Amino acid sequence: MKRKIILSLLAVFVFFSIGAGIAVLYTTHTASELNRVISRQEVEQLRRSLVINILAVQADLNAVNSPYSDDLDSIVKHVADLEESVNKCFSCHYSPQLYERITGIQSLLKDYEASLSYFITSNAGSERTLKQRNAVINIGRSLLEMTEEMSHKGNLVLDAGRDSTLLEINSVKTVLVSTMVVTLCLGIIVAIILIRSLTRPMRELLNATKMIASGQIGYTISYRDGTEFGELAQHFNAMSTAIKDRYEKIEREVSQYRVEEEARVKSENFLSTVFDSIGDPFCIFDSNCKIVKINDAYADRNNMVVDEIVGKTCYEIIHGRSDICENCIVATTFKSRKACTADKLMLHHDGSPRCSEIYTYPIFNTSGDVSYVIEYTKDITDRKKAEEDIKKREERYALAVRGADDGLWDWDLESHVVFYSPRWKSMLGYEENELSNRPDEWFERIHPDDRMQVETDINAHMNGHSPDFISEHRMMNKHGSYRWVLSRGLSVCDTSAKAFRIVGTMTDITERKKAEEQLIFDALHDSLTGLPNRALFMDRLGHAVEREKRNSKYMFAILFLDMDRFKVLNDSMGHTIGDELLVAISKRLEECLRPGDTVARFGGDEFAILIEALGSKGEAIFIAERVQEKLSMPFLLHGQEVYSSASIGIAFSTTGYDQPEHLLRNADLAMYHAKSNDDNQRFKIFDTGMYAAAVALLQLETDLRQAVKQNEFMLHYQPIISMKDGRIEGLEALIRWQHPVQGFIPPNEFISTAEETGLIIEIGEWVLHEACRQLTEWHKQYPAVSHLSVSVNISSKQLLPTMINQIRHVLHETGIAPECLVLEITESMIMENAKLAAPLLSQLKDMNVKIHIDDFGTGYSSLSYLHQFPVDVLKIDRSFVKRIGDSEDNLEIVRAIINLAHSLNMRVIAEGVETEEQLTKLKALDCEYMQGYLFSKPLNGKDIEALIQKGRIDLVTFFTRTQLKI
Repeated sequence: MKRKIILSLLAVFVFFSIGAGIAVLYTTHTASELNRVISRQEVEQLRRSLVINILAVQADLNAVNSPYSDDLDSIVKHVADLEESVNKCFSCHYSPQLYERITGIQSLLKDYEASLSYFITSNAGSERTLKQRNAVINIGRSLLEMTEEMSHKGNLVLDAGRDSTLLEINSVKTVLVSTMVVTLCLGIIVAIILIRSLTRPMRELLNATKMIASGQIGYTISYRDGTEFGELAQHFNAMSTAIKDRYEKIEREVSQYRVEEEARVKSENFLSTVFDSIGDPFCIFDSNCKIVKINDAYADRNNMVVDEIVGKTCYEIIHGRSDICENCIVATTFKSRKACTADKLMLHHDGSPRCSEIYTYPIFNTSGDVSYVIEYTKDITDRKKAEEDIKKREERYALAVRGADDGLWDWDLESHVVFYSPRWKSMLGYEENELSNRPDEWFERIHPDDRMQVETDINAHMNGHSPDFISEHRMMNKHGSYRWVLSRGLSVCDTSAKAFRIVGTMTDITERKKAEEQLIFDALHDSLTGLPNRALFMDRLGHAVEREKRNSKYMFAILFLDMDRFKVLNDSMGHTIGDELLVAISKRLEECLRPGDTVARFGGDEFAILIEALGSKGEAIFIAERVQEKLSMPFLLHGQEVYSSASIGIAFSTTGYDQPEHLLRNADLAMYHAKSNDDNQRFKIFDTGMYAAAVALLQLETDLRQAVKQNEFMLHYQPIISMKDGRIEGLEALIRWQHPVQGFIPPNEFISTAEETGLIIEIGEWVLHEACRQLTEWHKQYPAVSHLSVSVNISSKQLLPTMINQIRHVLHETGIAPECLVLEITESMIMENAKLAAPLLSQLKDMNVKIHIDDFGTGYSSLSYLHQFPVDVLKIDRSFVKRIGDSEDNLEIVRAIINLAHSLNMRVIAEGVETEEQLTKLKALDCEYMQGYLFSKPLNGKDIEALIQKGRIDLVTFFTRTQLKI
């Protein structure tokens, strides 16, 4: 902060010193001019005195009739006065011209005096006397003419000097007043900046303390600089953040404690409920094998009440022993610290043997020791019996089902009885006793489309026409849905080779079939929308082409769609919203189609529609209009309405192209024409001219690449004029292309192609280097215009992190001052790349490179962003300047832009000024700079030098003509 104050006071002192220096300089110059005017006035007075004396002598001579007249004394006196006047003129002021003229007068004066003396002293007759007098008079006349000529020229010089001095005095007044005003304004600005730099951080700190006091813990200050306030703000933010973290930690701990306490209570209640609801015997033992808790089932099994059991050991209750049993599972669990299980034969209270399955689980205390063991006893007597039965039955099929998960079937062809294994039935969702042993149970469940093939395959095998029976078909399950199965079988034949039995398996292959179908579907469909992809679309398009070849009346159309501004939405709202929008778009597209038509997604935001069997071209146009109508309706995504539209290209099969790729290409070309169309019709029908244009564009791209290598580009420059004094403040460098065959090609015909191909980066580097090189030469050639700057337009493709090093290299190589380089960037380019543009522009500002926003008003801007960017000048787009005289609304728009720029401490340049009316109105709106054909069209480097030498434009002429027209 101390540094800011010192710098501010130093700046004010420098401003006042500059103003004082200018005042002294102009005052000295004015005094010198006044002295010269006074000297010239004195010379003129002496010249007039000389003329008067000459006239007096001449008058006396005319009055004298003889040398003896009484007036001769008067003539002698006047001649003496005349000689004295000449000497004073000669001694008063010296200049080469004056010296030459006075010398001539002195020479004539000597002749005049000699002739006069001769006339006075002559004794000749009257006729001779008269000739002498006339000779004297003639010499006097010559002397008078020379004096009057010198007087006339002196008057002209005197008048010119007087006018020049008055102009100088007026200029001195203007300069002195301007200097005082500018110095005062600069002093006020420095004071305001200094006051703001002191009050703003204090307000930030005061506001932060209020916010924290109101409960917004963790509130931080956004103020950042290198002063003590910045350090205070940094420590304050650290303190606030630490308080917030500590507060949140305490809240989390309290919340976690509450959750844990509630969970503990719920767990205890839950365990108690579970414990009491268990239908099998359940108990808990302590480390001494004593029972501490049991359920009712445990007491019932032992025909005792709960209180009789709790506190006793299991061997006392069950076995009536006083010591622990051998291989006691509870003791084993305490010792092993692991869950255990065991099957034991135990006597029921009625004396009958029961087989029980016992599970034990250790419960650990906080120190890691086993404090309790839970025992769960399940009566498995019935299960054991059932297992024995199952084991006997499974032995019958052990050979066939060993390790297999297949269902078995055994078909007795003589009795027509089929044995279906439980697994065979369960595959179809049936229980053991739900199906009979008839063959119809199998064949009636086969899908109607597969039944005939299965019967054919099995008959072929029974008749000996195939070595085995293998068939993949669909079977209906209990719930009415179909599952894919693989049936395999072998026949058993008698001695006559006649099959009397077929034994086989059935395997459920539904998942495999689904996987295969999914693989096929995925290969031919878009994973996001489920629509056909390019491969499937091209296959169907190929079939349509073949149908059209077989039937000349068959007609179809391709609609190629590209969503407008989808990338902007996808980047701003996120890819998730973008994906959901694509899914919603695909559903709406399907709603627009007829049965048999195909809509496919080609990737990104591109879709294609194949419309077959058209009766007329109007049907395809109707579908295109319907698609646009559907897509123009808002999409509701996450509670927010999203609007979209599409550009559509239509290609009919009647255009003469018979390759699917060519037809799709034609629709794509038509789509690009629709996207670049300026009217409201967002679809275009392909014609052969579009293909020709595409070929021409490809040739242009090839020529453009060659132009970069062959150095076919040149720069023209258009001056930027200051409205204050007409001075040329800068030049905008504009690229031109001189094609070796086509001649001059305007920028609007090749810049877009250069951007699409990426050549704009290489071209932009050349423009930057050439403009800086040329300006450096002009600075050396014309030192008076060392203030002159050059503006270079920057493409969005050039807005890369490497641009800073590139500009540094150009500045170093060409030697141009950084403040003389201006980079013009459009507002749309800044907004679309805000995260990248902000640090780049800040670095350029640190390098003293000027930033202008070009075509302001034609894009979209955020004022908050605009205020944050280090922009020096806003350039009003020529479209606004052109319409400034059409209506008051257009004038107010321009006024608003200028006021906005001034409020943001930016200057304004008006582009495209072509009329004096525009000049006058922009001047009245306080527009600082202008550029346009009114002053000069873009000129090549040689032609622009005439304007550079002149240095300024005569604005008085323009304003005078405008006033005369009014």
